[in-house]
Amino acid sequence: MLFLDIDAVKRNATRYIEQQRRTFFGSRGVITDYVDLPPTYKDEEGLPFRKGGDLDLAETATIFQGFPDMTPWRANNLLKILHGRRVAGTLDDPELQVNIESFSLREVERALEYLRKMVPVDEITNAGLRAEDELRALEEEMSVQEADGKDAPPKDGERRSSGGWIYKQTGNQNVYGESVLDKIRARNIAKREAEEKALEEKRKLEEEAGQQNWGGLATYQPGGARPLQVMSPKEEEYRAAATSDLEAPPEVPRWRLLLPATLFVATLLPFLWWAADFYTPLGEGKRLMPWTSEGNATVYGLLLINLAVFVAWRRMSLWKFMNKWLIMDMAIPKPIGTVTAIFSHQTTTHLVENMFFLWLLGGLLHNEVNRAEYLTVFLSCGATGFLASLYKCVLSRHLTYGLGASSATFGVICAYFWLYKFEGFKILGLPPDPYNGVQGLGVIGLIVGMNLIPAFRGLPGQKDWMSHLAGIATGIGFAELIERRRKDKEGGGKSVAVEGKQVNYLKV
Repeated sequence: MLFLDIDAVKRNATRYIEQQRRTFFGSRGVITDYVDLPPTYKDEEGLPFRKGGDLDLAETATIFQGFPDMTPWRANNLLKILHGRRVAGTLDDPELQVNIESFSLREVERALEYLRKMVPVDEITNAGLRAEDELRALEEEMSVQEADGKDAPPKDGERRSSGGWIYKQTGNQNVYGESVLDKIRARNIAKREAEEKALEEKRKLEEEAGQQNWGGLATYQPGGARPLQVMSPKEEEYRAAATSDLEAPPEVPRWRLLLPATLFVATLLPFLWWAADFYTPLGEGKRLMPWTSEGNATVYGLLLINLAVFVAWRRMSLWKFMNKWLIMDMAIPKPIGTVTAIFSHQTTTHLVENMFFLWLLGGLLHNEVNRAEYLTVFLSCGATGFLASLYKCVLSRHLTYGLGASSATFGVICAYFWLYKFEGFKILGLPPDPYNGVQGLGVIGLIVGMNLIPAFRGLPGQKDWMSHLAGIATGIGFAELIERRRKDKEGGGKSVAVEGKQVNYLKV
């Protein structure tokens, strides 16, 4: 004979109905209550901890400052597991620590600090509800054993897996009978289980195929990160050598981080501008690319340098050198990084985007100046952009790293349009005559507006809008210097010979 606790059944029915009501009428947002815990929850997979999707690289660097090994993939995995435990009431379960044993205690503490700040969860209530379910499951199992006189297998829906005790009764517990909501929920659960089974089989097949394929591309992960893969001993050696041993940013005054780079850039810009005045073009027979114009050759050279550095990032043996000299590290800034980081790109999308605009519009300025002046503007805009980004990161304690040619590219583009700020520009013959097209000031305003959107709306991502705006401002400043140098050379006239060509200048 089986004895049941009627009060316990009523409590289960009430909680089950409340769970149905929340699931049916509530939003599919972040789960924070134990009664909403899905029956397919697993500790090693966790639960989504925010509506906006996984963290990207910039957000990971902000949350886990001082943790050089914390990639977006590892961070999202840890946060999902910990959030799931907060909801499931298993945060202190020692049997589940195997799923986070690859994370240090400091990483776990930092992740919990972030979750408790951003995702409020009543951890005590959830733990209490879980304890009630576990105790009730044990009592019913003991009652069955006493009635049958032998050990009985657990009922369908009661299981103890790597996620700990998850007491979920799949049968109908509603004292009022099975409702329409019960049928809908049962059908959805069956459909979800079938989909998960199919996905699990597909994943196993992909893993088996991956063991036979040593090449190919890695699976894309949100935020640009890749899942950790097994490395050879030599690759582990390269990775260890390229990783900083700092567990946290050094505690130094902010001015000590800013002063060296500030002095370097403040000295570099006037020196380059002064040296550019002594430039003499090479003869046609001495040029490396005599088949094209000097302007095209300069732009092609910049494209090749950026491509070479991009390829170098694919060589693990070069990581130590690249991390030291080819990025702008905001935690331990090197002044030379304001220049070398201009030529550094780690992702294909970043490289293609910057090089496309440099090829499409970046060469326009070279038609108005010589090679030395063009490179002066390019390098100065990039260096000033990284300096501005350094100030922003240090003053806001957002110690990450920067790289890319976007500020330099925006600088040379806006310098050209500033030279012709009142002239009209047509795109693909539009607008038609007799309209003059968009003025140079309008093009600059459009570029500035696109870079101000992340600043005012606080959009997530990795676009360094401060660096872009500083590069644009520097380019406009050099455009004024170019006009002044023209007037000095021509004695106040309207034109000056540049590289053997007669150039007509802006007429206002």
